Amino acid sequence: MTALAGEHLTDLKRAIHTPDIGHQAAQPAIRAELSQLAHVLVRYHDQIATGFGVPHTQDHGVRDAARRASTLINHAEQLLGPRPTTEASESVLAEKIRCVSIALGCGLDLLASHAPTTLTEPASADAPTIAATDTARALMHQLSTHTATLGHLARHTGAPSNTATRPLLTAAVLTRVFGTNERPPINPVPLRHIPERLPPAVGENPARALTGISASIQRLNNPNAPGSIATWRYLARAAAIACDLNSKTVLHLTRRMEELNENDHVSHLKQVTKSIRRTSGRWKAITRRWDTYDNFGHPATGLATDASDLIIRLGRIIHADPAWTPSPRASYQLKPPEELAATTADAARIASAALKTLEACNVIAANHQTAINDVAVMGVLQQQQQRPSFSPRVPASTRRLLELYKATEAQGIQTVTTLGRAVQALAADNPEHTDEARLIIRRATTKAMPTQSTLAATGFPIAIGDCLTDSDPGLRSSSPNSGGERNQKHPTP
Repeated sequence: MTALAGEHLTDLKRAIHTPDIGHQAAQPAIRAELSQLAHVLVRYHDQIATGFGVPHTQDHGVRDAARRASTLINHAEQLLGPRPTTEASESVLAEKIRCVSIALGCGLDLLASHAPTTLTEPASADAPTIAATDTARALMHQLSTHTATLGHLARHTGAPSNTATRPLLTAAVLTRVFGTNERPPINPVPLRHIPERLPPAVGENPARALTGISASIQRLNNPNAPGSIATWRYLARAAAIACDLNSKTVLHLTRRMEELNENDHVSHLKQVTKSIRRTSGRWKAITRRWDTYDNFGHPATGLATDASDLIIRLGRIIHADPAWTPSPRASYQLKPPEELAATTADAARIASAALKTLEACNVIAANHQTAINDVAVMGVLQQQQQRPSFSPRVPASTRRLLELYKATEAQGIQTVTTLGRAVQALAADNPEHTDEARLIIRRATTKAMPTQSTLAATGFPIAIGDCLTDSDPGLRSSSPNSGGERNQKHPTP
């Protein structure tokens, strides 16, 4: 949330230097929003000063600085006036200030949720980390920028609220000094960070190849990437090819484990090979279904390029040709098992890349709604042209394609779970790979669990259909139509 607040704060910094900032900041709505932001900053520093209500160390003077900063910002809040009373923002600048307040407030609520609210309630496992001095220092370092920006904006609000500038800038300097004695241990995670494309190169080393595979997977997992029918057709075919390549890779790793006499890993990898082949068959069925539709132009360049990069690198990892590309004339000669993975640790790295690739295929299977909807609309329009009707139905072929995607996702989740456990066994001495595999398994199993709506629909004591019929024998006998007509349906008058 602090990263999101930082993005909005960048817009506020630009607004300070606009020619009409004096006219904008003089509005009462701006003073009210600045007062609200100051109130949020006061809450932050109060929580830092008390260690979020959990045991903490008192050294380094960090919490004393937070108390002094809280007093200064609270004084500035009083000078800025009352906080806003309306839900809607009255200007673009006011909306940006409110966005910063909301993002920071949500982040504070998340941190405070780890602390006990009653004497009998235990603190969470992360509470000691949140209350640590290093965490307090890192938070104050981040908040100093927000406090300074607030002070510069308050300067343009006009008298008497512009007098809030001095205590705000004093608080910003104070928190900056106590927040920069050490390197901040906590860095905000960029929201939906999409790495730049790394084009595959002939003869690139294994480390760069695995880095490129991860970059392509992250780009394919972007939920905001534009798509089309042609794009989803291309991605389905790419997923089928990727599954085939991963099947070859896992089979080759199995042979390598046999050479190393790692019998436990051999049995796990054999199960993975069977599961990947089933997933590949599902994707091939989707591809054949797509081939029955007309061609709708070319796929989106970005997604198609990322899928192509992924396939090329997966193929070059397993094939002996360093310039391998997917084509009818491509070489089928594979690398020797010992070259693919000299040790068990190498096998874990290769298997982890296959695991992330299969998860990306599951993401493709789960995010197919746009293409399915477009196909359904086109099918309905075609039906209306041939047989006009007031109640058009979704074509059976579209429903079948939807069922194929759902079945493929379910099979893919099973495959990811099986391969993830095999990776955990291979990388037992490498926490980086085991933690990543455990996280991927958790994401997969979470998707496979029934949703809240499904649980609610099945949580009734009696099925809905039974509730709509008279199930009491006594009532049935007294009904005038009870003679042998229990299940007879009558039109509603």
